[in-house]
Amino acid sequence: MRTHWRTYLIPALLLVTCMLLTACKSPAEQRICFFGSSVCRGVGAEELHGYAAQVTENLPAGWEIVNISIDGNNTYDLFARFDRDMTPVEAKYVVIGISLGNEGLHEKGTRAVLSYRENMPRLIRMLQEQGRTVIVTNNYPRADFNMVDYEDLCDVNLEVQQWDVPTINVFGTIDDGTGKWASHLWNGSDIYHPNQEGHEAMASAFPLTMWEALQAGKPMPEYIPTQGDENGVVGVSFVPEGRVQSYTLSYTSADTIYTEVYSAAQQKLWQYANGQLVAAREGIDKAVGTIIIEGSNIHQVLFYRAAMTEREVRALARGKMLRSSLEIYCPLLGGDITNYAQTMNCVTIHNK
Repeated sequence: MRTHWRTYLIPALLLVTCMLLTACKSPAEQRICFFGSSVCRGVGAEELHGYAAQVTENLPAGWEIVNISIDGNNTYDLFARFDRDMTPVEAKYVVIGISLGNEGLHEKGTRAVLSYRENMPRLIRMLQEQGRTVIVTNNYPRADFNMVDYEDLCDVNLEVQQWDVPTINVFGTIDDGTGKWASHLWNGSDIYHPNQEGHEAMASAFPLTMWEALQAGKPMPEYIPTQGDENGVVGVSFVPEGRVQSYTLSYTSADTIYTEVYSAAQQKLWQYANGQLVAAREGIDKAVGTIIIEGSNIHQVLFYRAAMTEREVRALARGKMLRSSLEIYCPLLGGDITNYAQTMNCVTIHNK
């Protein structure tokens, strides 16, 4: 029996097409890879259900995570295993979860800071060159840090707040005010890791709809000047996404910049005007619900899912565009309610 040449050609073409598609396959559009050290892996939490695993609980349907974090890793370790562990992972989004503690901050001081500052941008570039969207968690506490370590942590975290990638202010959810874990957020003996409640606090710094905003291509927020704009806005309200523990709220009213910082870890609330502390209260245990702002000619509304340090508040008052855990950024220029933060949340304005 004679077989027609098309009998073989069509399956062959299909096979070649499948091979080409496989070879050109892009990273999974709804997969997040956590690439870091032990805290990122979940150490300290029950059954390793740490902040990375808890982020999964709030992901949109169909999304998933893969965690390739290894205990003790620093930037050099991530470089060393990049090709072996990271490159084969098909994930559009990569969260780098390491800290200056692993870099040797307490032991090496300035050398650790320098290596972090040099290596993190390189890691970010390497991932971006693979077509990935990079998210960075900032540096977090450790129970043996001293005040010199704390100053370095705060300096570097202020820089991270201004990087041109999405960043998450986990530090502002768990710090005791001196660079150590808040007392109830670690087990009292493991100096390197938070406990279950500590991981929950760190997870709360992630904006819930950030992933949808990134997938939609929402760009990094840039500062939009509003000086001299008479928008007539006297009231603004919004509801934060999911459960918020700590927060920073900032807005301009009648040319004064008001900033309120609440740390659930420290149970403290601070209020600032133009970057200067005007009031502080202790023993505050509050549930964060609907945020209501009242004033005159309200502009520059920013809401963060973490407590800022005083130096970050001062930088914000000087017009620095800080982005870590930013959920709302509404300049309200001309009364426009567009939210430029990389989330899908929105505000409502109330005018008389």
